[in-house]
Amino acid sequence: MLDAPEPLAACREVILEWSPLYQLAEFAELRHGYGNSDGGFGVIYPEDLDEYEIQVEGVNIPPGTLLVYGLAIGIPPGWEILVDESAYLGVLSSILKEHGLASEAGRVQLLLNN
Repeated sequence: MLDAPEPLAACREVILEWSPLYQLAEFAELRHGYGNSDGGFGVIYPEDLDEYEIQVEGVNIPPGTLLVYGLAIGIPPGWEILVDESAYLGVLSSILKEHGLASEAGRVQLLLNN
């Protein structure tokens, strides 16, 4: 497994690998993960895990954190890192603003404030 980037860089890398970016605001509101098939970048919320992943594979994502991963397809098994959900949402909000998606950035900011 590759060494993961530091948490904020990992979030930024994963977010910028998704298209269209505006969808990520909705995913965040729904607490729904995502992953692309280009290089294998994505985010998994604790609620995304099924019983098999928890019981058999031993995947554990504590409440308030996300599993952020990259290069799962490009250079298997790639890297993965647990990140505070608030850190991920902060990076997501910033990137949405940078890309002119102020409405979506505001929706993510509301999640951060609650």
